[in-house]
Amino acid sequence: RDKGEELVLAARLYVLGRLLVKSFGEGAGGKEVAVPRRGLETVHQARLARGIDAVLRSGSEKAMREGHVVKALSAYSLATSSGARDVLAHFLRVRAKAIAMALEVDAEERPAPVRNPKDVLRALGLYTKTILDVQALVPHKLTEALFALKEERLLENAALKEMEGLRLDVYGRWCGDEIHFYKPFIRHDDLDLKQAREMLAGFADKGSDVLLHGLEKTLEGMTEFKAIVELRTSVLRLWIAEGGKARGFDPSEMLDRLRAAINTHMLRVLEAKVAKLRLIGSEVSAALNAWREGATDKHRALWDVSSLDTELAHGAASFAQDVVARLHGRGDAVSKAVAGYRSWFRVIDDVGQVVDQLRRQRWDNDVDEIEDEETIEERQRLLARDDPAALGAHLDRLLIDAFRRLDDQLSTLWTARRAGPDSGAVATYFLRLLRDVRARLPELENPAVRGFGLAAVPSLHEALAAAVAVAPLDEFVTGALARRTVVGRGLWEGSEPALPGLPSPGAFRFLRALAVAMGDAGGDLWSPAAVAVLKRQLARQVGEAWLEVLGSLVVREQAEEDGKEDKEESGDEDEKEESEKEKGEEDIKASSNAGHQDLLIQWLMDVNYLQLFLGTDSDSLKDLAEAVYQKSGLEAASKERLGKAAQDYFKRTSLLFSLLA
Repeated sequence: RDKGEELVLAARLYVLGRLLVKSFGEGAGGKEVAVPRRGLETVHQARLARGIDAVLRSGSEKAMREGHVVKALSAYSLATSSGARDVLAHFLRVRAKAIAMALEVDAEERPAPVRNPKDVLRALGLYTKTILDVQALVPHKLTEALFALKEERLLENAALKEMEGLRLDVYGRWCGDEIHFYKPFIRHDDLDLKQAREMLAGFADKGSDVLLHGLEKTLEGMTEFKAIVELRTSVLRLWIAEGGKARGFDPSEMLDRLRAAINTHMLRVLEAKVAKLRLIGSEVSAALNAWREGATDKHRALWDVSSLDTELAHGAASFAQDVVARLHGRGDAVSKAVAGYRSWFRVIDDVGQVVDQLRRQRWDNDVDEIEDEETIEERQRLLARDDPAALGAHLDRLLIDAFRRLDDQLSTLWTARRAGPDSGAVATYFLRLLRDVRARLPELENPAVRGFGLAAVPSLHEALAAAVAVAPLDEFVTGALARRTVVGRGLWEGSEPALPGLPSPGAFRFLRALAVAMGDAGGDLWSPAAVAVLKRQLARQVGEAWLEVLGSLVVREQAEEDGKEDKEESGDEDEKEESEKEKGEEDIKASSNAGHQDLLIQWLMDVNYLQLFLGTDSDSLKDLAEAVYQKSGLEAASKERLGKAAQDYFKRTSLLFSLLA
């Protein structure tokens, strides 16, 4: 005996018990049957109802196929004397309650209910199965089953007769006519097709609302894009496979509502994920607020082996990462911000891959080949083209806006620190951060993304160049340019006149100090644009400082000449007395003038040499070279010899200052 037959038998027993209790209650022993009556009306009735509802809410294909559902409905009708209409209404109530329980729509009162995405599929399966089951039951199966119950007297049922505990063959004769001739009074014909359709339509409308509400609540707890897409795929495939089987329903309406609910949540999740890019700006702001010179901007040297993690027990990945971080000058402050950006980028990159996955999905209904090509193509267009396109377009808009906001935030932070005493170190921090962020930008052609951070780069390079050049330039001006004697004058080559073949030690030390300062700041910073800014600044500053020194030298010479003329006009009164003294002073002046000329020649060599490093197109250095040349008294051929000597020495020494070359 199967589950359905057991329920029908239990319903017959319940009806028999009710009739017996009623018959006893009419006689003298009414008080003695009060307890059995209460037990029958509470315990046994509730147990029977639970068994019936368990079969009805299961939604099992096997239960429907083997007739368990029809028999359970027959048992309900028998136990409650319900007609076909009431039986169908009860069936729809049980299924509606089962759908609500699966989705936990009554769990609002509980704090943060944990919802399983599989429950959505189970509820949707119950929803579609209910519609199909009702259309299978009405108008024939249910009516025929209820009619069969009316045809047979209760005590003539074979299953009741077979129960040894009842002993109907013995005790049946003691039953009254009301029991002996009892047939269930059931309205099997009180449900027509129109009423059934209206009841089913009401269930479908309310059930779809419950389903969508439960789907939305389930989606609220889902933030992983892949999980959301998996649920989308499962839900839509289930509805495509089952929703089209029901007669009289347009499956596209429910499909659109399911799509809308899922798409809305995906857009919300997308907005939340993209918006986290602002945390990079917050991290930068926090680093600047906690900035400590010499600590925040500190980065470990590449060859500082003492602090290098050489433990390779767990592989070389951490060692390689440490080396790359040092090579790129990433200190703790830069590493924190870059790590945050890379985590964010991985999430957004995964979203992009999911969108591509949506575009590749096929939405054919392979279960039943009952759809025309036009329907399939329309669904494919909606699910595999329109939805991914809308999602991708929204993602692009969010990314453009997020990068524009981050760019504005970083520009504001840099502007606030640009004039500070630590602007060089802060510029270094921003340059490294922007470089690593720009190394992994989303693949968008919008200027807000492709041009991220570029507007601030020139000012960052200027601050970096100013910070790096200040010490070498000060040392050069106060040291080399203040010197009035030529070191290595005896090494000059040629005759008429002899010319230097190499720059002065001061010029060489200046380039050396500059290269060391650039290396200390970080070799990773010196892109061609940064080097060009440094050269341009240095060329201007060196030219201005040197011209000032040259001007003071010229003023000094002019003062000496003026003094000489004044003495010649003073007369010859003390001429004899001071002749010997003046002769000595003239020798000193001649020697001084020769020294000044040698200094100017050496300066011209130094200027030519520095021009090759700092830029031959610099107007400041060109003006300086021309001014020194005019004061040196050299001929054009000698000037050309100096230029060639500077070029030869540059070829031999340029690799010593590779960051500048």
